[in-house]
Amino acid sequence: MLKVIGIKPGSPAEKIGALPGDIIVTINDEKVNDFLDYMFYQSEEYLVVQVRRNGQNLWSPIEKEYDDELGFVLEPPKIRGCGNHCIFCFIDQNPKGMRAPIYFHDEDYRYSFLYGNFITLTNLTKNELNRIVRQKLSPLYISIHATDNDVRKALFCHKKDDHLMEKLQFLTQNGILIHAQIVLVPQLNDGMILQKTLQDLFHLRDHILSVAVVPVGLTRHRQSLPMLKAIDTAYAKNIVVSSRQWEKEFHNIEGDPFVTIADEFFLLGEEPLPSGTYYGPYYQIENGVGLVRDMLDDFAQYKLEFPKSIPYPQKILFITGKMIKPVMDKEILPELKKIKNLTAEFLAIKNNFYGDSVTVSGLLTGQDILDQTKEIAVNYNFMVLPPRCLNDDGLFLDNMSPDTLATKLNLPIICSNNNFMEIIEYASK
Repeated sequence: MLKVIGIKPGSPAEKIGALPGDIIVTINDEKVNDFLDYMFYQSEEYLVVQVRRNGQNLWSPIEKEYDDELGFVLEPPKIRGCGNHCIFCFIDQNPKGMRAPIYFHDEDYRYSFLYGNFITLTNLTKNELNRIVRQKLSPLYISIHATDNDVRKALFCHKKDDHLMEKLQFLTQNGILIHAQIVLVPQLNDGMILQKTLQDLFHLRDHILSVAVVPVGLTRHRQSLPMLKAIDTAYAKNIVVSSRQWEKEFHNIEGDPFVTIADEFFLLGEEPLPSGTYYGPYYQIENGVGLVRDMLDDFAQYKLEFPKSIPYPQKILFITGKMIKPVMDKEILPELKKIKNLTAEFLAIKNNFYGDSVTVSGLLTGQDILDQTKEIAVNYNFMVLPPRCLNDDGLFLDNMSPDTLATKLNLPIICSNNNFMEIIEYASK
């Protein structure tokens, strides 16, 4: 049952006299247990909604267009937490004093379906598996890491078999599409274990559309956590070599690449990025697989529209992570230098918050940027932040806002989405 906390004006819910405080019990005689049931059952054109008000059940018929929402504003859902204790979990490597949501371990299949959050399937019951199939909650995003039972127990700190392959077979046999990821931990789930995992998943390629291999992330805040080996340049090079074989060997049912590796392997291994065809439909771009190639391909189009000059001299400071800076210097900077009156510089920020081993732009903090630019900010007209370094509330990981950073630096700041044409237009004002 769902509690109603508001009614949208002009909605079907308002027209039937629904009120805040009502409890939604059923829609068309189907029990409504959570927000996903509500979304699933409200899609019909002819509905009978049962609500409970002051201990009484009320039934109201509703006729609406297929795509129209009922208009109930629901109480925020409780997100299901994770019962695993993964030895490489990034959340456990955060320092103290951050926002409470950062420490929450999400393991909710509903959010996997809605937003692409990765889940492990370890806590799914038979009823929940049946619900996924019944409501066609597809695709799902699943963290596999390994299919070998002993390795899974070591990675997840489990004592019992979690029956991963049985669950995957049930879901795929019932038409659920899957995007999988493998967080690669040196000497634990690589080598023959990794090859076995890929082969096991490949047997289900009719419904597993993609497998992303991503590197383990290790911060300096691993006190009391197991010792793990970091991925270095030589290791990354070997994974790139393996990926070329996987590219030949594995394709999904649609003919697209089945296994792709994260950009970090190419950058850390100092290997050239593959072309866009390597990534196929870019299924896992939000997982860091193909982000750089996508940016470079977009930039190739933007630069065709670059002006030969801008009206006034402008000096721009682009903030970036250490890993991506060589690409920016090689591929982006020379084109920007061709524009008269525009001077651009890329500054790689050292991640003191998480430690030297974390070199991606998306995990930079406001304080690190402030500390490393406060002496030079006066030399620039404005600063450009990299994409994905701010959360949905527009804050850095350390709770600093871009406005606060701009005030402390006395420097205008814009947030980039890698649209360099918009940056040039901003500089031309």
